[in-house]
Amino acid sequence: MCAEAASIAQMLLDMLPLLNRAVATTIQMDAPDALTMPQFRVLAHLSDGPKTVSELARRRRVTLASMGQLAQALVERGLVERNPDPQDRRQYQLSLSLAGQERYAATYALALSQLTTLLGERLSSAELAALQTILPRLHHALADQ
Repeated sequence: MCAEAASIAQMLLDMLPLLNRAVATTIQMDAPDALTMPQFRVLAHLSDGPKTVSELARRRRVTLASMGQLAQALVERGLVERNPDPQDRRQYQLSLSLAGQERYAATYALALSQLTTLLGERLSSAELAALQTILPRLHHALADQ
């Protein structure tokens, strides 16, 4: 069982860049003002509700300065709003603007459609059914981290 787990873990790690590239390629089809993958990820985090730059930096495991620049670019594009944090006046809460909500939803739908097509074309019904069974359990196991 331990060898199987190690083999599966290696496959998952090897798949991450492939999945990342597939999503990045899809979201950048939305040119000329395409979102970058880091911008898309920030919008995804903010789709759950407002967060501070510090919280986003921790979640994305990047420096505060890097996240600040990324957030500023999204504010300048009108996709994110910056509001004073009611708990700490030294901080700001970032939240999706209406344009940001719409852009995230459209980009997510595009990525979902492309991945759906890819999976449907390259995997059998039995393989899709097996993934449908196991992926929720894997998601749950990883979400508990």
